[in-house]
Amino acid sequence: MITRKNYQLHEKDTGSTALQIISLREEINKEKIHLAKNKKDIPAGRALKEKIAKEKKFFRYLKKHSPDAYDKLKKELNLKK
Repeated sequence: MITRKNYQLHEKDTGSTALQIISLREEINKEKIHLAKNKKDIPAGRALKEKIAKEKKFFRYLKKHSPDAYDKLKKELNLKK
């Protein structure tokens, strides 16, 4: 599990790009578990797609503005480049 403290810019930071990606990744994982049990939950499937799209946008922004943080986060989340 990824610790948020590694990516906080300051003590009260809750909205930086890396933290938002981590938060979205947690929500996506919960949504996937829910959909595995409830295959006919169409609204949850739509919400999952929206979260994945939002995460993708955050990753694009992070890659453009902070490539080092982008590489580190991708590696820690075990995601493809």
